[in-house]
Amino acid sequence: MSAADRHVFDGELVTVPFGARNVTQATRDEYAKLLAEHDSEDVLVITGAPTSTDAFRDSLNAELPGAATPWVTSLVVHATDVLDQTDDRTVLSDALRRELLHRFLAEHEWETEYLRRASKQPSFVEDAATVIDTLSWQSAHPDETTELRDLRDALDAFHGWLAEHDHMERGQLISDARDVLASDTRDDVVDAEAVLAVEFEEFFPGDRAYLDALTTDCDLVCVAEEHASVRRTWMEPGPVTEYVSFAETRRGHAASPPARPAATAAYFAEETTLEDPETGSVSVLATDSRDDQLDAVANEIEALVSRADWTYDDVAVATKQSGSTVTDAIDALERAGLPTESATVTGFGDDPAIRELLAVVRHLATDEDDDTQDHGPELDAERVELVREFDRLDDGIRWWATDAGLKERIAERASPLDARAQFGNVRRAFRMAAFLEDTDFLDATWASYEAMLERAHEYAPQHNQTSATDLSGGVRVDHVQALKNESFRAVFLGDLTDAEYPGDPTFTRLFPTERVAAMPDYPGVTELDADAVEATFSTESTASSRPFARYHAEHARRRLAVGAGVATERLYCCLYEYEDTALEERAQASRFLTVAYDELSWLDEADDAGITSERAAEEYLVSRVDDALAEVRRANSQDVSVSLDDVEAELGEIQALLDASGVRGEDLRKALRARVEFATGEVRR
Repeated sequence: MSAADRHVFDGELVTVPFGARNVTQATRDEYAKLLAEHDSEDVLVITGAPTSTDAFRDSLNAELPGAATPWVTSLVVHATDVLDQTDDRTVLSDALRRELLHRFLAEHEWETEYLRRASKQPSFVEDAATVIDTLSWQSAHPDETTELRDLRDALDAFHGWLAEHDHMERGQLISDARDVLASDTRDDVVDAEAVLAVEFEEFFPGDRAYLDALTTDCDLVCVAEEHASVRRTWMEPGPVTEYVSFAETRRGHAASPPARPAATAAYFAEETTLEDPETGSVSVLATDSRDDQLDAVANEIEALVSRADWTYDDVAVATKQSGSTVTDAIDALERAGLPTESATVTGFGDDPAIRELLAVVRHLATDEDDDTQDHGPELDAERVELVREFDRLDDGIRWWATDAGLKERIAERASPLDARAQFGNVRRAFRMAAFLEDTDFLDATWASYEAMLERAHEYAPQHNQTSATDLSGGVRVDHVQALKNESFRAVFLGDLTDAEYPGDPTFTRLFPTERVAAMPDYPGVTELDADAVEATFSTESTASSRPFARYHAEHARRRLAVGAGVATERLYCCLYEYEDTALEERAQASRFLTVAYDELSWLDEADDAGITSERAAEEYLVSRVDDALAEVRRANSQDVSVSLDDVEAELGEIQALLDASGVRGEDLRKALRARVEFATGEVRR
């Protein structure tokens, strides 16, 4: 890109070496300088992602005296505020937008033969919606690939349909708010005198245009971290400095990594081997299978929080991808008795309260007297029928929840943290019903509400929020991109196998990856050359000669670096030996981890934490019963000696433990008894 093509900013760009500590300190330094010239309420700090606003707000809070609070927001939230003051359209939530787009695409007529044939597949609407969502957020207008143009036309038609009914989606926020900032009404919505933009390395072209329009009459300082872009470099190659020019550019805070996790992250990001910081730890946690990996993580977390100065909030579990990978980790930890939280996943899909509401709505959506009595607890058909008498769906379903005691049951069966999350999901379900009633272009019927709730429930594990959700406390579980610029004392990086890091780039199920790689106008990094790879990454860890393969392998390595950089004291690199397949194929450790193990002297294997979680204890109890039965059978068939006294003593200790464990112990006793009866042939499947 020539200098003439770059976006020119009348402000300062401060670049810092890779490392969250450098970013945090440089941000505090620049914020303090702005405070010397402006009042705190006139200094706007704007982040690239909603998930990092709290982290920057907390770090900047120390710069202000008394009860003053830094003004920190994200691009999306700021754009929402601008449109709230100037636009009467309603901004759709993620769930409602997905529902409306699904209904719109189901009736859309496609121009290209490829999409017409693809539209006959069951997953087409979901796959097309994913690409359309990306086009919307990137404000992309493909002009070479006919299928992409067809999808863009569908998006424009969808936006037009929403506008006719005074609605808009989140993907329009940045572009529409930018138009407001470029108009004569800008002064009515901009109160800031100075703007500090952090995470500038992640700003898309549309984000940069928005920032330029916002800061026309403001002092502007941008902070960009080198070799750290994950979000933007999935869509745009090269460092952000290739696309912008500033009146002044300088280097900000630069310090050596303070602990081994940070030094490991720097190695992944830049392939530089630093001196041992001699504080903190980086351990490889290896297990047989992926399920064993999550159980081992839960057990290790319990060992950490058993210490006096540790809490669940000090720990994070980071996955490479969003969606079902995150929900799988959440499910495994919660089964082990650990509280969890996530900034990107709502848990709508596996919430027992939502399943109960869904059972009621299914009953109301049909006129047949079927077996819905078995679809959920406390489902009184007579009570449910009374719901039909209400004029509005939301009033009816709210009345049922109150009269059936749903709130009380949530409080009784869930921990305080889980109960808070479930209450939030129930409120979302109520808002969906209200949306149908208040939206004149949708049918406000129980059948329509059932379809909406079913779809939200079905696809919840596959989607993450575009805005941060309220955190309720517990172990943080999110994909690495959502954890960037946050910090936790201990971080578990999951699935460090070669199939995941680097793995294969996943763009969309709508087109084969090879075809996507040849689309110059796809909203992602596809067609590129060796120079683009070298300009984007300082690492070189794959032998592939194809720039496309090299680029996305290095991008996976950078994700790993960002995830590792979140840990301040302890970093766990988790992997498993066998794939969960019928052939139990061996899983190769990530090439990045393998090389790091040779290069970094402080990497070692994690110590056995013993049995610390409920899940591990239950599995140990079951395994001891299985082992005892196996020993007795072996003695009978192989003429070997077994000490029944030892077996009896161990089982006696188990019985004593169960006796002291109340209701939970009695439940385990029943499970163990059933296992023995099955093993001895007294019962069969």
